[in-house]
Amino acid sequence: MIKNMLIICLVVIMFFVMMLKIANAIPKTYHVKSPSTLLETEVATELTAKIRYPLTAAERDEIERVVMAEAGAEPYIGQMAVAQCILNACEQEDKRPLEIVRSFGYTAARPEPSDEVKKAVAKVFDDGETATDREILYFYAPALCQSPWHESQTYVCTIGGHRFFEEAGK
Repeated sequence: MIKNMLIICLVVIMFFVMMLKIANAIPKTYHVKSPSTLLETEVATELTAKIRYPLTAAERDEIERVVMAEAGAEPYIGQMAVAQCILNACEQEDKRPLEIVRSFGYTAARPEPSDEVKKAVAKVFDDGETATDREILYFYAPALCQSPWHESQTYVCTIGGHRFFEEAGK
């Protein structure tokens, strides 16, 4: 008799547990009587507010091509670091990327960017991720050239084949 009661209790408990799981698995439905334009505006504003440095399509294409030319063969973090140099210069100099690319003497080569380079540029300019917390502005590849001027700046780190620097005195 006790055995039968225990079995019945166990079945009842299993029934309630299953009902709870089923209830939690059913998606909650919200009925909206009229669309909320205000809510749509808030969501759109929230999405654009998260972009660290908005780029035009032409600016994005140019930066991606510059990063590809300068660091396409470097590791992903090195590609991000080159993009970060451009971003930091834009913010410090209060100039748009195309002006920075010209005035900072980036290579004239503009190869088609890889998906990895596009991702690195997006992470830096859109998401605000950085390769280093320091304000890197300059870099060069010591295997390709010597640069006493770069070495006169404040050394930050080496990533792949590039040495990165922030402005001297910072």
